[in-house]
Amino acid sequence: MNPRSQDTPTPNSSLELEKIVGALSKITSRSPEEIKPHLKALIEGLNQTKEDDLAASSFYVTSTHEQWSAEFHEWLDSHKGKDIPVLSESAMSRESMYPDRW
Repeated sequence: MNPRSQDTPTPNSSLELEKIVGALSKITSRSPEEIKPHLKALIEGLNQTKEDDLAASSFYVTSTHEQWSAEFHEWLDSHKGKDIPVLSESAMSRESMYPDRW
């Protein structure tokens, strides 16, 4: 990730932001002062979504077999005590899963 703070725009990004605000101002007939807070909130939301996606995907990239196993068992345990119907033996049979092969 960029070592600069997201709150501190670089000179280029600040200039680009001003261009975008100017264009949106012309398109919407709103003042730049009205547009800036909405645009900044949108950008911050997009940045946060990207960070959340990266954080979530990093588990799958960096986790060990033991961590995968622990997460899987935790997921399994989260279903205990729920009123989930159990499939019958015939529903679990290969013949019922692949009727066109038998």
